[in-house]
Amino acid sequence: MSTLSSSEPGAGQGGSGGKAVQHLVLFRLPAPPGLEVETEMRRQIAAWAGVIPGLRRLRFGADTGGRALGYQFALLTEFDDQAAMDAYVTHPLHAAFLRWVVDRQFEVLRFDYPLDEATSLLES
Repeated sequence: MSTLSSSEPGAGQGGSGGKAVQHLVLFRLPAPPGLEVETEMRRQIAAWAGVIPGLRRLRFGADTGGRALGYQFALLTEFDDQAAMDAYVTHPLHAAFLRWVVDRQFEVLRFDYPLDEATSLLES
């Protein structure tokens, strides 16, 4: 199991040049998190919109299917390019959220990939 560290290993590796990058994060607490946790996560994440440079898509939600191996929340972000995602990692709003997540001992699973002809199979 993984927990977030302040440097988010791998965030700057495997560069994608000027391609957009998608960053998916799953969050899990050992006990049911309660509405107050979800509300606070949503509040902090929503504050990123229009503030973090290069962030062009932002989604957050709680699992409703019960098939997520106990992961309760998902965060999907999309950045203009790898450099924008790298800057996001150290942005003060993300750093504050990261401290909040670490303080609550969330288990975290991160997955990053470039958006290109091989990964973008259907665009609306």
